[in-house]
Amino acid sequence: MVRWLLLSLALLVSPAGAETLTLTIQPEPRHKDLVAGEMLPVTIRAVYDRKVANEKLEIAPSDSFDWIQTAPDSWRQEILGGLPWQVMERHLALFPRRPGVLHFGPVFHHLTIIDEASQRQPREVKAQPVEIPVGPFPAERGWKLAAERLTLRQELSTDPAHLADGETVTRRITLTAEGALPEMLPPRPVVSENWLITFAAPVERKLTLTAEGPVAEVVWTWQFRPETGEPGVIEPVTIPYFDSNTRRMESVEIPPLSIGYASFAANRTRTGRFGIWEDALSGAAIIAGVGAGTGVMLWRSAPAAGRTGWKRLLRRWSPLPRLALRRAARAGDPLALRRAAEAYLDGRTSPAIRSLLAGLDRRIYGPEPQTFKPDAFVRDLRQAAGRSDV
Repeated sequence: MVRWLLLSLALLVSPAGAETLTLTIQPEPRHKDLVAGEMLPVTIRAVYDRKVANEKLEIAPSDSFDWIQTAPDSWRQEILGGLPWQVMERHLALFPRRPGVLHFGPVFHHLTIIDEASQRQPREVKAQPVEIPVGPFPAERGWKLAAERLTLRQELSTDPAHLADGETVTRRITLTAEGALPEMLPPRPVVSENWLITFAAPVERKLTLTAEGPVAEVVWTWQFRPETGEPGVIEPVTIPYFDSNTRRMESVEIPPLSIGYASFAANRTRTGRFGIWEDALSGAAIIAGVGAGTGVMLWRSAPAAGRTGWKRLLRRWSPLPRLALRRAARAGDPLALRRAAEAYLDGRTSPAIRSLLAGLDRRIYGPEPQTFKPDAFVRDLRQAAGRSDV
């Protein structure tokens, strides 16, 4: 009301033919005691008594604020003091980068107006900078995020605690912050467990502009697959933030995630149909099993130093792991091949073995299809295992 009274008074005292061109920066804080990183709505408002043929608004660069325009410029005609006026408004969301007494502006509006003689005339209108006090972010350590509202949503492709043998679970976490920009959201948490094969997809970021301000969204996607099938738990991750409404530090949590094969508890193994030659070898495996039983008795009675040799002998002569390797290679199933390789190796490792397994993992989890020959992998793995001493 005071602004319109002053404007009307300016009209009354202005001489005939004089122009009245005003431009102001109007902070519109929603909360007291603005803190660093918190959104501050601002309106740049122009009121002109001349028609505008062309215009360009220029905001002086600043190292004190980030900002974004939240809606298209609004141009309209208003009746003020009984006379028509051209009114322009630009809505911004400002984000102070640091605490202190900061300044935003000046703002320049470069105009081409139509004067009383219907002639085009250049004009430049200036809005004086405004002073904005900013307090420190409440938390001294950690990622500094302020938001009107922060929500977290989890999506799972399947039940991670009861995976089928060789199955992969996809976890998708969506973090949405109202009153923030995408680059203000925290980085993706690192998931690294010895018992887990992990592939992290590229981070997705999205910005939506609304009448209430920007809404930032980030999506983190992982694919998880157990190394051995034994159940394990990914620890929860807490994401703190400053809630602009409660004026307190709050948090959301990525919940813990239990991952394991359903067959592990029941000690089941993945099965498949054997070919003719594999049936014959299976029969031989029965005979070998009898011999293995005798070997186990001898192994138990042998000194501890000699047991490693017996274990290696039984492992190398058993045909079942080799059958599983060939079966998975022939089926062209890389996940089944990875599981069969783990069973065949039975703890044996070497630089060559690790290199071969890494190549198979790239085939399974790589972002782009990898050239991979299952038969060659089986051949090379058997050779590398034969040279392994572990």
